[in-house]
Amino acid sequence: GIHWPGSHPFAGRLTQNRDNIMGTPLRYSKIVGPLFFSSLLLAPTTQLEGQESTTRGLNVGVHFQGASLSVEGGDPAGGGGMGARIGYGFNRIFTLYLEGDGIAVDSEGSEVVKGTWTLGHLDLGARFHLANALRSWVPYLDVAVGGRFAGIKDLKVDGEDQPDIDFSGGAFSFGGGISFYFSQTFALDLGVKFTGGEFTEVQIGQGSLGGLDLDASSTRLKLGVVWWP
Repeated sequence: GIHWPGSHPFAGRLTQNRDNIMGTPLRYSKIVGPLFFSSLLLAPTTQLEGQESTTRGLNVGVHFQGASLSVEGGDPAGGGGMGARIGYGFNRIFTLYLEGDGIAVDSEGSEVVKGTWTLGHLDLGARFHLANALRSWVPYLDVAVGGRFAGIKDLKVDGEDQPDIDFSGGAFSFGGGISFYFSQTFALDLGVKFTGGEFTEVQIGQGSLGGLDLDASSTRLKLGVVWWP
């Protein structure tokens, strides 16, 4: 127990009420403790109920796209195609992803040269979301490195069959877009990418050439969906 000095002017009153005084913190702890832990349990539930979007964890997407290619500053040519992406969001801002896409266009505009030309990209990229879990729309920025491939198949010149021609080289891409969420884990995705680099190798039929430096730029406009399973 507590010993109150007898000479203290309030010794009698303090001694009489010491049980009440010492018991007060205990009574408060019995009330405040459960309220505190209840608030901790309820807080995550409230946050999840108000959450409109997510960018964390595994995500997969598919898209339609329009793409164009310009070589050595020439007039761009392009067409439509498709692509797919798989990624992982390490936090609400940063997502690492792997994406592949391609288009194929029948070239029928010339009586001299005819064929089907293709354009494809393979990107290892990083996406930086300007995320807010309480919004149903999330803008983002993209940067990526990878490879770019172009080719001409079923080539005919003046009606005579010619060997297929394939170009390849490294590429660097940047762009951005915005995701509109139908639910917390499913979104419509609209984006654009600009890609630069060079075609450094060409294969003509069974033969190949290296050491080329053909500057090329391509643009991709994408519309698709993304799902966080």
